[in-house]
Parts: sequence; C-alpha cells; structure tokens
Amino acid sequence: MSVKLFVVIVTYKGQQWYDRCFGSLRESTIPVQTIVVDNASNDGTVEYIREHYPEIHLIESKENLGFGRANNIAMRYAMDHGCDYVFLLNQDAWVEKDTLENLVDIHQRHLEYGLLGPVQVNAEKTKVLNGVVKFLVNPDNVNLRLFSDLMMGTVDEVYSVAEINAAAWLLPRTTLETVGGFDPLYLHYGEDWNYLSRVLYHRLKVGLTPHVMVVHDCKDRVEQPKGYGMAFDKWLLQRATDIQYPDTQVDDMMRHYRRTAVVKLLTFHKATFKENWDAYRYLREHKDSIEQSRQQNKKKGANWL
Repeated sequence: MSVKLFVVIVTYKGQQWYDRCFGSLRESTIPVQTIVVDNASNDGTVEYIREHYPEIHLIESKENLGFGRANNIAMRYAMDHGCDYVFLLNQDAWVEKDTLENLVDIHQRHLEYGLLGPVQVNAEKTKVLNGVVKFLVNPDNVNLRLFSDLMMGTVDEVYSVAEINAAAWLLPRTTLETVGGFDPLYLHYGEDWNYLSRVLYHRLKVGLTPHVMVVHDCKDRVEQPKGYGMAFDKWLLQRATDIQYPDTQVDDMMRHYRRTAVVKLLTFHKATFKENWDAYRYLREHKDSIEQSRQQNKKKGANWL
C-alpha cells in the first residue's frame, strides 16, 4: 500500500504512555511518519522523545496551545510535506499493528467518508469505552443498521455516525483541504464536536469502523488546562458555532435566554434567572468571535491551518 501517512500526537506531561503510544507506531504494518507537538511539558517529555524516539519529528511549543491549535501546527506540517492521510492519536492511546493499514484500506473503498474512527477499547482490551457507547446510543447519533447487524452477526466494515471521540481519527488530505483544522475558539474539549459538525456540513460522512481497534487508556488523566470555562459554557459555544444551524442561531439563542431570564425574574426564580442571564451574557460577549468563526468554517478550504 503506497500512501504517505502522518501520525499526529499532542503531548503534555504524559510519559507514562509514551512507550506504548510511540512504540506501537514502530510496529505498524504500514509505514508512518510521526509528528509530536509538545504543549510546553516540564516533565522531561522533550528530552525523552529525543533520546528514545529519534525518528519522531518533534515540535516544541513554548506555551500550552491546547489540543486543537497544537494539532493544527502538525497537520499543516503534514500537508506541506505531501501527506495523503493524517491520523490523529491521543498520547494516552496506542494502535494495533494493522490498525492504520486497515483504516486506510477501508477509506480507499469508501471515499465519501471525510473521517474514520476505529472502536476505542480500554487498556486491558476487555470492553469498549463507555464514552464510545454513549455516543452510539445518543438519539442524534444512533445508527440503527449497526445495532441490527451486531445482533445478526453481519457487521459491515464502516457505518455512518455523527460523533466519534478525537482520540483516534483518520483524516484524508481531501478533508483537510475542504474542512481545514480545529477552530482556535476551542482551547480544550469541544473542538472535536465542532469539527465533526463542519465535516457533515461540507457533505462528507463520518464513519465508525467496528472491526478496527485502538486502545485508549483514558482512566489516567493529566491535569487539565485551567481557565477553559464551565461545561455549560462549552455547550453554548458548541451549539452557537454549529454551522449546520442557520445563521440566525446566535441571535435566536440570545433571545431565548434573555426572554427566559426575564420570565424567571418576574416569577421570583432567582437561581434559574441567573443561569439564563449568564448564558445570555456569555453569548453576547462572544457573539462577534462566534459569528466570525461560523462564516470562516462555512468556506471550503484549509481553515485554521
């Protein structure tokens, strides 16, 4: 199989996983070129990679760029060096020997897919991750044919879904040229959901490959960057920037939360008044950047790369 495949990994204080993650790529049945962007780790990550994995192209960031912006740097490098595919892989995940070869092979038979994701299993390889199962049973994401095929033992090689966790994504070059990279509005968490909505907006499919596996040891977590905001803020940003909704989305959401806040105030529901008013204020404060993001992401091209 003659393709140029780059594996992109963002690192941040994750030495407990590096040998399993980087080591698995050395065993891949398809040759890969690995790019690591380190987000200003101070635990010896850079020195460890240089000493033990000299084949890796290491990019050192002087600051913590978050997940999306760091990935964008590496994806731009891959495109500039003639990639056919980019595989995004978490630092706490690792592949089977044939994972990457199988993903590329499946994609070349199903070119309508703009993104493929393997099934993510726990470190012991005893179960599918709960997060993956939750995605699949979400009413907005469920593929009934997949569940029927699972029951009947006739599972196909790829199924169309709306959500796959970005711990392991195969992106063909055409997707990078059409959709681009991660939106820099997102520091950490939420950028993958935003990206998926953009893939679908540009009429590409998102695919789950149930016969292909990647191990994701997500029970061990490093400290998350501070200052990202509350979970509800993240949900508001996701909803407001989703270009599958009409251009009136931000204004519609602001009107809804402002109107609800007034009703709650007049009926003396202090707690729910504050929740709705805070949501309105958040959208008002970020409206300009959200609308700029929406307009940029609707354009075809290597956005943010």
